[in-house]
Amino acid sequence: MVDFSKLEKISPLYSYWKSDQDDIDETNRLLIANKNSLALFLFEKEPYKWEILFQSIIREIINGDQSSIKGMKIILSSLSIKVRKKVLNDLLENEFINQDCYLELNNPVDIKSESKKNFLRFIRIFFAIFINPYGIVIRRKKTHIYEKTGFLFNYLRNL
Repeated sequence: MVDFSKLEKISPLYSYWKSDQDDIDETNRLLIANKNSLALFLFEKEPYKWEILFQSIIREIINGDQSSIKGMKIILSSLSIKVRKKVLNDLLENEFINQDCYLELNNPVDIKSESKKNFLRFIRIFFAIFINPYGIVIRRKKTHIYEKTGFLFNYLRNL
């Protein structure tokens, strides 16, 4: 059985979620972005959704869904090289991924490559975005409906 409790600390946004999420924290979060990434908008403008995708997709991979690797590569591509390497090393050291997966995640993402459609994975991640199963604390202004529902579910869970 896999102990998923360590995953939240491996996230490059772990300290951000634990912070006050003020303007300085926001600036520091943005400093770890890869400005050349296709997923930059998601990382910069929607950190809550980015975090849910990070947590959900890595769990899919851990549970054996190798077709989720492309999604994780896209998510990781939004991070600076230094931060991406640290995340991958932490995943490997904590035995969430094996050496083969580590090497595959280190390869550049091929956007043109065919990806396997998985309706159940889509539904699981879609609902995770709205119900915030990872307990992400959002302190900044919530502009999207899924941020509001995620905040509400987390608030109710903590009562």
